[in-house]
Amino acid sequence: MRRNIGQMFWVLAVIFMAMGAYFVWTAAVDGRNFAAHPFNGRVNIEGRGLRGTIYDARGRVLAYDSEFGRNYPFGAVFAHVVGYSGMSRAGLELSQNFTLTRLSRELIQMTAAVIFNDEVAGNSIETTLDADIQSIIHNGLDGARGAAVVLNAQTGAIVAMASAPGFEPELVEQDWGRLLGDGASPLLNRATQGLYPPGSTFKLITALAALEYDMELLDFVFDCTGQISFEGQTLQCFGGTAHGEVDFNRAMALSCNGYFAVLAQKIDAGHIIAAAERAALFNREIPFELAASMPLFSMPNEPELSELVETAIGQGRTLATPLNMALLAAAIANDGIMPEPFMVERVVGAFDNTVGRHSPRRIGRVMPAEIAEILADSMVDAVNFGTAAPATLNHVQVAGKTGTAQNETGIDHSWFIGFAGDYALAIIIENTGGGTRATRLAGEILLRLTE
Repeated sequence: MRRNIGQMFWVLAVIFMAMGAYFVWTAAVDGRNFAAHPFNGRVNIEGRGLRGTIYDARGRVLAYDSEFGRNYPFGAVFAHVVGYSGMSRAGLELSQNFTLTRLSRELIQMTAAVIFNDEVAGNSIETTLDADIQSIIHNGLDGARGAAVVLNAQTGAIVAMASAPGFEPELVEQDWGRLLGDGASPLLNRATQGLYPPGSTFKLITALAALEYDMELLDFVFDCTGQISFEGQTLQCFGGTAHGEVDFNRAMALSCNGYFAVLAQKIDAGHIIAAAERAALFNREIPFELAASMPLFSMPNEPELSELVETAIGQGRTLATPLNMALLAAAIANDGIMPEPFMVERVVGAFDNTVGRHSPRRIGRVMPAEIAEILADSMVDAVNFGTAAPATLNHVQVAGKTGTAQNETGIDHSWFIGFAGDYALAIIIENTGGGTRATRLAGEILLRLTE
């Protein structure tokens, strides 16, 4: 009996200590995360005094409080990324709500409020966003549905993130019913939540998988007649163009469907699956300040030939977001290392004191450096003499890959992903019929960033 009591004592003691350790960990480590979580009901209660201001990277005001409520000087330009705040919230206004309502040096502020009748103010946020680049994208997407993400390829700092169609943040409450009923989904942030077939931009993943499987496949040459048949089906290159004899770089530059359809058959499907999930974050949550859809990739380890071929050229059951494709471009530009994206650079208190500052982080190495260099060279060729030529700049070398994505509407989406200098980007414009609009817009953005 005594032995049983002793054993039970130690079992209960271990359970008690484990619970104590858990509570200490929650209070010391996870407590602030719980408190700041946007779905915490207490966070959604309006705080005392003024809500903090949101700035772009050059100190321009993107959102501020006044006696008339919350104001957004750039209107629809930053609608999805900055968001809105009122009866409901979105964008940074939602994810950073705790920060924007939290008082820094609260005792001093409260004392000043009593003595001098000053209003207390929540912390402000300095972002990595650039209003000039954001405006270029906003104007470039005018009248279209689409999105763009621009970031620093080394640090992951988001320079611009835009989605169209948009809305006026200050009018969200009065326009709520109309916005919800709009079939164009203007409240959706297509840059992080839009899911699209990646089209030919996925050929970079097929190429990565092939080179990781066997570097000798870099020497594979294919004679393109403009179409290729398999299992009773015919796959055409865009417009039925016969590219002739193409090697790896020329096939990427000209976006030859036949080349990549045959290349995919030379490797195990598992290598494509692994490359997609590792190098482009398919089927993985993307760490980011805003809500982001998970890029989706579905193909069995032993697929039917038709599914393998369709997947290899970016169709199949594959859905990407502009954010994950921009990160893929950044990884290629950054010797195979993918940065973790972020937008909040610094949190500033009411007395211009630094409350917090972001330290750039990496998602990690997603491909070997030597293969990243090979892919980058092929993207340079795509700009210099291939499908991405409209993005050419005279003063700096641009690397890029275009994509024409078939979809249920029957009118193709237009993709461009690429990089120049320190910057990488991804752009999609819906239902353009495979035109060059996304590529030309990329050239405008990179020109402004690198001039």
